[in-house]
Amino acid sequence: MQALRFLSPLGIDIFCLGKKFLVFNLISRNLKIKYRRSILGLFWTLLGPIAMTAVYYFVFKVVLKVDIPHYTVFILSGVLFWNFFAQTIVEGMESIVGNWGLVSKVPIQLQVFPYVGALTNLVTLGLALPVVFAACFFSKVPVGPSLLLLPFYTLALFFMAYGFAFVLSIGFVFFRDLRHMMGIFIQIWFYSTPVIYNESLIPEKFQWILYANPVGLVFSGLHQVFIYGAWPSEIELLTVVGWSIASLGAAVLLHHRYGRTLVEMI
Repeated sequence: MQALRFLSPLGIDIFCLGKKFLVFNLISRNLKIKYRRSILGLFWTLLGPIAMTAVYYFVFKVVLKVDIPHYTVFILSGVLFWNFFAQTIVEGMESIVGNWGLVSKVPIQLQVFPYVGALTNLVTLGLALPVVFAACFFSKVPVGPSLLLLPFYTLALFFMAYGFAFVLSIGFVFFRDLRHMMGIFIQIWFYSTPVIYNESLIPEKFQWILYANPVGLVFSGLHQVFIYGAWPSEIELLTVVGWSIASLGAAVLLHHRYGRTLVEMI
């Protein structure tokens, strides 16, 4: 983790390396609150994506007859990772304001809250991933060596989700309208990202959108890893890395600019 300090050029402990005990306790708190008094508990995390997988399968495979192999695994893998990404952004956006009671009493780094939210959702994603592997097994998906790239895409998506959540959490302190705007934007972003459809369905003249979309190549790569066992090109991998660093860099710069005034503004 010490190697990640290069991503904090302005001296901001963006990964909260000095607050490991606090981070661990906040993650435990989040998980307890999330599933407190819930009969099904963690299964709600699985039932949502499974239900959406069934709906999308019926619409795209049965009605529209989209020709994508192993479509159940295709959708399930996309929806699980998208839920992680979207929930991290939406929940992280309100994390600083939502923890105002703690911020006003204890001197604490504000980036802890979106970071803890991202880690909490990452834990949930990790617990749900066996469902995807089980679907691969029962669907007889020919998993190849490219599956080794799964940790790379997972971490890249985590960094992007955390970076965007951190940026939005700062913006939300000043503009509460972001709550309503992001609800609409997330829906647009979902359908403009190859989560439930193959990137080959995008006309060639619009393929550049995959590179302009921060997570476009992440989901394209996840489908290549899970379904086709293919290796992405070097330019695709570098683009994913670039977007990850850019999102974290934007968060660091924004915090450096407004961090001192956030507590007063809340």
